[in-house]
Amino acid sequence: MFFNKFIKLSILLVLFSTFSQSTLAKKFYVCSAYLSGPFVTDENDRLGLLYTFTDFLNKKAQNKYSFEVLVLPRSRLLLELKLTNHCIVPFVSYKWFDPSKQLYYWSQPLLNDANIILSSQDKKLESIAKERVAGMSTSQVIGFFDEQVGALIEDNTVSAFNSLSLENSVGMVARKRIDFIVSGEIPVQYLIHKHQIQDKVYLSKNTTSTFERSVLLPKSNPQLIEFVEQQIGVLKSSSEWQQALAQFGINDNK
Repeated sequence: MFFNKFIKLSILLVLFSTFSQSTLAKKFYVCSAYLSGPFVTDENDRLGLLYTFTDFLNKKAQNKYSFEVLVLPRSRLLLELKLTNHCIVPFVSYKWFDPSKQLYYWSQPLLNDANIILSSQDKKLESIAKERVAGMSTSQVIGFFDEQVGALIEDNTVSAFNSLSLENSVGMVARKRIDFIVSGEIPVQYLIHKHQIQDKVYLSKNTTSTFERSVLLPKSNPQLIEFVEQQIGVLKSSSEWQQALAQFGINDNK
């Protein structure tokens, strides 16, 4: 009888301990407006760099923190950042959210990226200077306009098609429906790898701009900042991170 009571008590203590640890874990959302690769390649199966990053944080948090992916439209993401401090945003640049770096804390980079020119193998472009691209056609993804390309469109140097996704735009270059696009190198690398179109398109060696993909964090939580900064360093040197980059065709040697 005593032994049975002891076993029951032990089980209750274990359950209470587990419950206490889980309730003590501070929950944060890993927010993102990305619904495309390499950041999200399959939302149902939790595939993509967004999930690799989140799962790594959860593994290292040891119940101190709990992280859950939350994919939402950019407008809603901006609202969440204004209304709460429970959202961290990976793979973004301060240039897009906080040019003066006053509103949020910006981590060391997860990835280094750059805007490059994607053209066909028949018309390899290393520059989008007016005299080089005059009379050519391009495409811009709705909601993600490049200022330099926008200026070329505005003065009628180039003609442009609106596109619903970067994948559509890359496909248009590969099929020679347009002459070039300007976009982030990392998502373009992923799409070239995904569709195996290396022999149809050309990635410029020159960049039109460079930027870092960091983690946006609330300034109000220095302990969280310290934890995430530490884990980014560990993640970037891990074999699982290198395997994930290779899986999605990403070369981060910049």
